[in-house]
Amino acid sequence: MKKKGFKLLKIVLPLALGLFLILRSYFSFTPQELDVIKNEIAGANYYWVALGMLAALLSHLSRAWRWNYMLDSLGFKPSFLTNTTAIGVGYAMNTLIPRSGEVSRAVIVNRSDQVPVDKAFGTIVAERVLDLIALSLIAVTAVVLSGRLLIDFMWVVVSDAFAKANSLKIAVYLIILLVIAIIVRLILKRLKMLDKLKTFLAGLKDGFNTIWTMKKKWLYLAHTIFIWAMYVVMFYVNIFALEATQNLSIAAVLCAFVAGSLAIAFTNGGFGAYPYLVAQVLLLFGLVETAGTSLGWLLWLSQTALVIIYGLISFSILSVVNSRSDK
Repeated sequence: MKKKGFKLLKIVLPLALGLFLILRSYFSFTPQELDVIKNEIAGANYYWVALGMLAALLSHLSRAWRWNYMLDSLGFKPSFLTNTTAIGVGYAMNTLIPRSGEVSRAVIVNRSDQVPVDKAFGTIVAERVLDLIALSLIAVTAVVLSGRLLIDFMWVVVSDAFAKANSLKIAVYLIILLVIAIIVRLILKRLKMLDKLKTFLAGLKDGFNTIWTMKKKWLYLAHTIFIWAMYVVMFYVNIFALEATQNLSIAAVLCAFVAGSLAIAFTNGGFGAYPYLVAQVLLLFGLVETAGTSLGWLLWLSQTALVIIYGLISFSILSVVNSRSDK
């Protein structure tokens, strides 16, 4: 019962946050401004939107191809179709439950090619670590290109937060977290789950270590660069879809891209949070909020549509393949 409740919270809380941000954004605009946003989205040049969707699709296919470099080091080599469909289903799952797509990917290759779930999941964790490194490098580049603008803004935010912080409360919260961690460890040990957890973590470690032991690590790195280049291209070409955003600087684009990426990582596919954060970041660079909101929604709607279509096609292919293998 508790497990079901936790899963429900993982779905409901990000959705509630997204809905809150949508309503907050909606009620901050006048009826005239809302009409401007609707007209900008309806009158967008969808050639650039389609080009952005193509760039995103190429990144997904590259990710599917890249995955086999790691799995091959573990002694497994699922077909490109299996990897492609597993990733498609995974992305679709992430729009419902954040981070659930990674588990579904591991389960799919386990069923198709008997890849141990813990090892497959370890390779996916390794992917995420590299993704975080790539995003961090883009974020650093964005900060450097934006000059003092972003640094001054973050300094004001951090200063305000520390000024309002209560040191006694922070100390109490840290002590509570430490006590909870000790209690959880004792419970796991008592229930003899610690050994199982260690075995699972060992499998994750094996999967993660394939980054350094794989034969084609440089091809893996090349795919990683290509994947993130396509993500940036996907975002960048969309600025030409709207007249108001065509002159955005590279610094503004990269900063908004990082904000959108973080929104996707921590919510249900960026629902509500993606367009809101993109608009707020671009506001720092002098773009009116209506234009930033239009661009944010245009990007989110097009990429979500791609993920849903890609996921449905992948799920259909897997259903056919699995039904044949069961006969």
